[in-house]
Parts: sequence; C-alpha cells; structure tokens
Amino acid sequence: MRRIDKKHSTKAERVFYEILKELKIPFKHRWIVGGMEVDFLIGNYVIEINGHDQDPDRNDKFIKLGYVPIHYHNSEIINNREKIK
Repeated sequence: MRRIDKKHSTKAERVFYEILKELKIPFKHRWIVGGMEVDFLIGNYVIEINGHDQDPDRNDKFIKLGYVPIHYHNSEIINNREKIK
C-alpha cells in the first residue's frame, strides 16, 4: 500500500489516507476545488483535516459549487481511527 509523503502531509492526513485505502474508497488527495486546495475529495465531499477553526466563507464557496464540506480535527483522526471508519 502506497503512503503519502510525510513532508507534504500531517500525521492525521496519513492516517485518513490509510483508512480510505483500507476501505477501498476512491478519493483524490490534495485536490483543487474552486481554486482552493482540499485535503481529500470523495465524490462531492470535501474532507478537510486541520488543527484550527474553519473559514465559513471557504465552506460557503464549496457549498455553492455543489460540494459538501466535512471537517475533522487532527486529534479526531489520530485518536478515533475505528470511529472514523
């Protein structure tokens, strides 16, 4: 199983990547949506994994483009791997 580069990702992103691969869910990593880079794109779901509050204007842009923004905090992914699945 190929992993994403440590230099260009957080630990939480790498864990999420491994979950998606394990579950065989097709996705795009570090994809551009409406001129904005997102962590993961799964169908029309924009998945952002961060350690900070989200920008409501950015979320509004995704929604206007027909995407559903979903946000996870880094610790949520790292500490709750089974729940995330």
